[in-house]
Amino acid sequence: MKRKVRTIQQPLLPEGLSQISLSDISNETLVEIGKVTYVDGPIEAEHVRFEEVHFRNVNLTGSKLPFSSWSNSILEDCDLSHVDFSRTRFHRVLFKNCKLAGTDFDQTELRDVYWQECQAPYALFNQMDMRDVCFTNCLLKGANFLDSKWDYVQFGHSTIDDVQFTGTSLKNVDLSNCQFTTIHTNAEEIKGAIISAEQAVSFIELFGVKVKD
Repeated sequence: MKRKVRTIQQPLLPEGLSQISLSDISNETLVEIGKVTYVDGPIEAEHVRFEEVHFRNVNLTGSKLPFSSWSNSILEDCDLSHVDFSRTRFHRVLFKNCKLAGTDFDQTELRDVYWQECQAPYALFNQMDMRDVCFTNCLLKGANFLDSKWDYVQFGHSTIDDVQFTGTSLKNVDLSNCQFTTIHTNAEEIKGAIISAEQAVSFIELFGVKVKD
């Protein structure tokens, strides 16, 4: 039986957003209905709520925003490397062409989140709860998805070389269009994953079986 394709909901933002500033951001701030194109250095705040906000070409490198909440928002052409998003909730959020090297998404909750052409090497996605999530043309080399649970996650044509999936089931996850030479998993966790015929050799060798030409 062919698996039903589910539609990931896109963020809903009003047109003609006005510029807003994050200069006064602090714990439990509500940031809503606007666009952000400049931030003066890393920001640090907890339990911040972002609703209907479009970040574009913003450098948030090294910022700390744990326990935050994001809904109906877009982060486009942003540098989010080494940002602390741990224990955060994302609902209907688009990450487009963002840099996410080493970014911390540990223990976050994702609902209808789309990652498009993002560079996320060594990002941390551990102990996450993901539902209806899509990575398209993303670089995820060396990323960690330890002990995570998910429902309908797509990796598209992404690079997942050296990704750590220990403790995370890959059942019904389609890896057939992904690029990799090795990933870290085990026989139980890989059971039910969807792979291509060309990838089969890599998986056989992963479990110590040698393929003779």
